[in-house]
Amino acid sequence: MTKVAVVRTSPKTVLSDVARVMDLAEYRRHVSRDLVTTVKLNLSWSKFYPACSTNPYILDGVLTKLISDGFEARKIQAVENETVVTNIYAGARGNNWYPVMKKHKVRFLPLIKAHYVDVKLPRRTLVLEDIFGEVVAPREIFRTNIIHLPTIKTHGHTQMTGAMKDSFGLYLTKKRHLAHLKIHEVLVDLLLIQKTISNSEFVVTDGTVLGDGAGPRTMVPKIGNVLLATHDMVAADTVQTRLMGIDQSLVHKLRIANELGLGECNPDRIEIVGDFDSWEDLPNFHLKPGKSPVIAWNRGFLKFPGMETFLFRSPLMWLPAQLSGFYHDGIWLPLRGRKWVRWFLEETEWGELWKSYSG
Repeated sequence: MTKVAVVRTSPKTVLSDVARVMDLAEYRRHVSRDLVTTVKLNLSWSKFYPACSTNPYILDGVLTKLISDGFEARKIQAVENETVVTNIYAGARGNNWYPVMKKHKVRFLPLIKAHYVDVKLPRRTLVLEDIFGEVVAPREIFRTNIIHLPTIKTHGHTQMTGAMKDSFGLYLTKKRHLAHLKIHEVLVDLLLIQKTISNSEFVVTDGTVLGDGAGPRTMVPKIGNVLLATHDMVAADTVQTRLMGIDQSLVHKLRIANELGLGECNPDRIEIVGDFDSWEDLPNFHLKPGKSPVIAWNRGFLKFPGMETFLFRSPLMWLPAQLSGFYHDGIWLPLRGRKWVRWFLEETEWGELWKSYSG
């Protein structure tokens, strides 16, 4: 049985709840103090938007727990990459990561500065080599513990984000948009890379505030007040489908990864521990994934022969990137998203806690 810990949390208890959920998931069995620990942040937008990127209080909780358990701050590195539509430095500022990393004196490694090297895998990838022509990973994370900090939110390409989707920003560079038509197979290939190069994997999934609708940016935030943790990335995302209330059969990465022996997706083989007694006892937040106009346009155009090369493998790549930025930053956020940012920051206790990290 694969153990997944799920606990209730609140703004007043979240730091201790992060520690509790990590202990319930027996993280010390999987995360070694003798090695470097890589904390993988999740950045979906350079700007702050509720449920979109790793919250500072989750990062604070994980780092507080590690250091209180004897992990040396100098052997912890927080990492994240950037895409054609995000800027890592703006994202670290916009999401209040810098004050937390400074507080705990841990290193921040923007992966645009990492050294990507070839990875020799035990078998051929499903699609990654065909799409990108290479299998690479940052040299700086080889043989490290890798702890992922995803949020619970919907996604127009994959139904959901989560632990496996968080690897997108760990191994793929700015060209990751090329993976969208075969996204589930790509995510399985990335999990294979991680299991090949890392010492261990662990995940703390943030369900304090959830993202509903056309994720990963144009969402309606909802309060969730839950955390989950486990060493099995596939099991983490399987339990997340239950919490989100989405059909697990639509999240093809789970079945594919399970068939290849990379993780567990059968609820009958997942042991729920913590504040809930069983799979059936878990809350259902009834999230409904959708596609933003940008994602719908992306998936629609890429189905035409030659369109991927025309738009994404040519100098014209600047055009869809600029259109995405114009839509999200210039149209959707000021006209629709800003009210949800204000709601979160001004009307919720989670928003008050988030603001306390500003500095």
